[in-house]
Amino acid sequence: MTATVLAFPIQRVPMIVESELLGEVTVEQDELITFSRGLLGSPACRQFVLIPSERQGLYWLQSAEHSPLAFLLVDPFLAVEGFAVDLAASDRVELGIEAESDVAILAIVTLGRPETGGSTANLQGPLAFNLRARRAKQIAVPNSEYGVRWAID
Repeated sequence: MTATVLAFPIQRVPMIVESELLGEVTVEQDELITFSRGLLGSPACRQFVLIPSERQGLYWLQSAEHSPLAFLLVDPFLAVEGFAVDLAASDRVELGIEAESDVAILAIVTLGRPETGGSTANLQGPLAFNLRARRAKQIAVPNSEYGVRWAID
């Protein structure tokens, strides 16, 4: 007798995420991203969907649990010349990062009025994503030359 390998088809399960900003968003359940500790200011919301916007380098992060909660995110490497961040070993372990290609770093944008200085990005507390494992966390970048309100265009 020999071992038998069973292959089961992967069944994708669609779900609707309600968003007060974006309306109904249909995603596959395996597209959810888990923040095991939530986000600063919203620790109870842990399931999110990352949605690309029409503009390169911008994304929406919509809570799957709380329809009013959505964040505009920016790729800081495109928005800020010379931006760099090193993930701590503990963050890599927590997120299950095995390769650099697993990682994406995005920053939360605060939209501002031109008369008050325009929009800013939080580069001192960016979000680190493991896109393969669908895990993410907000990281702290101590002693950074970048602040929590870094001006962007």
